[in-house]
Amino acid sequence: MQDIYKQQMKKLINRLNAFFKGLSIMLRPHIYLGWLRRPVQLFVNTLSLSKWAAANGKSATMNDFYTPSRDYQKRYALYAHIVETGRLKDTAFDYLEFGVSGGVSFRWWVAANTHPGSRFYGFDTFEGLPESWGTYSKGDMIASIPGIEDSRASFYKGLFQDTLPGFLKANTIDRSKLKIIHLDADLFSSTLFTLTSLAPYLRKGDILLFDEFNVPNHEFAAFKIFCDSYYIKTRLLAAVNNYYQVALEIE
Repeated sequence: MQDIYKQQMKKLINRLNAFFKGLSIMLRPHIYLGWLRRPVQLFVNTLSLSKWAAANGKSATMNDFYTPSRDYQKRYALYAHIVETGRLKDTAFDYLEFGVSGGVSFRWWVAANTHPGSRFYGFDTFEGLPESWGTYSKGDMIASIPGIEDSRASFYKGLFQDTLPGFLKANTIDRSKLKIIHLDADLFSSTLFTLTSLAPYLRKGDILLFDEFNVPNHEFAAFKIFCDSYYIKTRLLAAVNNYYQVALEIE
């Protein structure tokens, strides 16, 4: 009797669920409550970011949390920490940066590594942001392709959605080599596309760098969806500026 009761309750719940879903679509609540979508999304993603920081913050060998102000120069200290602790100065690796802009961080990594087998790939539209982001409008952050005289470096101009598939199809990435993926794309869409495209090429020990990680609705949201969807586990190596810039290792 108890099993029959449970089955009947499940059927009732499923029917009510279907009814209210149909009713909610028919009533078009987006017309009246659509303005709540962004603040609610921000609130939910902020809760997820807070939970993530609490669970992962202690694993980092470098973490300045909490600091009352942001200092962009700290990201170079983070890079140096990763190079030193990982002994990467003379190690061959593939470095892929998404969101090169003027090439300041890209130049840093090229200069920090001396191995002739390393390769450095930079991806950017070089025509500004493809969509608005925070206080920045579409088209902001225009930059020229950096002039870097190093045969190990190359650049790919255009949307990631246009350039990355061809790059990967050409088998440019050595799957057996350490990869450092630098995500400075700012946008949720660009970051999620890049991570999902690179998922088949990532292996244990590869490093992910984020430049605006603690922006809840963009880089962090893309990272969380990526990890949840591909069952990816990471370990926090370093963080600065209250998790604005982070380095993570694929486990």
